[in-house]
Amino acid sequence: MYERFTVTGLAGPQRLDRILRARYSFSGRQAIDQLLARRQVQVNRRTVWLASWQVRNGDTVAVLAAPEPLPVQPTRFEPGWLVADEGDLLVVNKPAGLLSEPRAGLDRPSLLQLAVEQFGPLTLFHRLDRDTSGLLLLTRGGPLNAKLALAFQSGLVHKEYLALVEPSTALQKSGVIALPLRPHRQRHDQMEVARCGGQPALTRYSQIAASANRLWLCLQPETGRTHQLRVHLAHLGAPILGDRLYGHAHSAPRLMLHAHVLGLPAFLYGIDRWFVSPAPPEFDPPAGALIEKAVEESPLSSAELRVRRSRPQKTELGSP
Repeated sequence: MYERFTVTGLAGPQRLDRILRARYSFSGRQAIDQLLARRQVQVNRRTVWLASWQVRNGDTVAVLAAPEPLPVQPTRFEPGWLVADEGDLLVVNKPAGLLSEPRAGLDRPSLLQLAVEQFGPLTLFHRLDRDTSGLLLLTRGGPLNAKLALAFQSGLVHKEYLALVEPSTALQKSGVIALPLRPHRQRHDQMEVARCGGQPALTRYSQIAASANRLWLCLQPETGRTHQLRVHLAHLGAPILGDRLYGHAHSAPRLMLHAHVLGLPAFLYGIDRWFVSPAPPEFDPPAGALIEKAVEESPLSSAELRVRRSRPQKTELGSP
C-alpha cells in the first residue's frame, strides 16, 4: 500500500529527489535513487522515475514503501579495522559507508575522527570514497610523511582494487584505460572524461570472473584522480554495481569497489611491505561463475605478487 503525502511550503518547483530526501531524512541518497529506479514513486497518481521531475505545492506524492534507513554509523574505532600498526604508520580497513575524513556541512563520523579518538593525532595520507571499502594509510607524523609523499608522487605505492561491474563488450580480458578526467561541467560532485585537456588518468584492469550479468575485475590505478575507477569503467559501459553517481544505485546494496592491496616500496622500511584486505563476502562469485584467474594470479603485478607470497612481512586483515 502506498504512503501518500501532500507537498506544501515550497518557494517554487523543486526536484522530486530532493522532496523525497527531505521527507525521508533518515535514508541516504542511494535509497532514494533506488525508489525511483524501481518505479515505486507516484506524483498525482502518475508513476515517476526521473529524479529531476519538478514537484509543486499541492502535488500528492505516493511511495510504495518507505526507503531503508541508513546503517547505524559507528561511534568508535573498531579493533577489527586495524590491519597493522608500524609505529609511525597505521594501516586500516575502512568499512563501506563511512567517510574517510570529516566533510563540511555533514554531521557524520569519519574514519579519521574515530582513529584520532583511539590513537591520538594522525594524518590521513590518502582517502577512499565514502561508499568504497578497504585499505587506508594514516601516519603519526615525523620523517615518514615526506618519504611517503615521495612514494605516492613517484608512483611507487602499489594499489589494487576489486570491483563488480556490468558486462561490456568494450572490456577485454585485460587492458589499459587511458582517458583524461576533469570536473563535470554541470555536476559539482562528479568527474567526467575530458575530450581535450583534463588531467591524465590511467587504469589497468584484468577480469577475474564472469557470470551472465556481471564481471569481477582487478583494477590497478596508476594515477589517483577523483572517482577515477568509477568514471573510467562507466565511460566504457561497465559501471561499478551500486554506483549512485555513474551507474545504477539499485544494481547492488552498496558500491561494489574494495581497496584490496597496498604495497609500499623498500626505501620506507628497508624491505617491501604488502598489506591485503580480503574482499567482503558480497564480492564472492556465485556457484557457476566462470573463474578467469585467482586474484593473486592477476597479470597486473604478477612478479610482485609472487614475491609477496614468499615474504613473511605480508600482513593480511585479521593477522596478528
